[in-house]
Amino acid sequence: MLKTSTNGIQATTAVKFALRPTAETLADLSRPIDPRHLKTRKQGTATLTYCPWNTIARHLHHRAPGWCWEVQSVQEVGGSVVVTGRLTIPTADGDLLHYSAVASEPLESASKAPAAEVAASGCLRRAAALAGLGLELWG
Repeated sequence: MLKTSTNGIQATTAVKFALRPTAETLADLSRPIDPRHLKTRKQGTATLTYCPWNTIARHLHHRAPGWCWEVQSVQEVGGSVVVTGRLTIPTADGDLLHYSAVASEPLESASKAPAAEVAASGCLRRAAALAGLGLELWG
């Protein structure tokens, strides 16, 4: 349900999406991401190709309607932030597909974003790859 407010009056609107069969969802998640949605960045001497977390979210909206992302824990371990999360995808067959992942980021990283934020976005990308989305980027 989505709550909206107009002139102080709240209305509840049902957000509808069509669940798809498990096999169809998994096949769609396994399709490669169009290269125009990918970015590159330098890390040391290497150039890495990646898909930003917000693009992953858009692909999940289209390929796995009703998906849900949950950060299960955020911990500081040996100078790094470690994030554990779970991606859940419901299907029309009544299945709930769960994909858990872990990612870490040094507290003193070169990133301008907070370490927990970087680790959480990496965690989402890893969980999505376990479901098949963007898996080709991890080769």
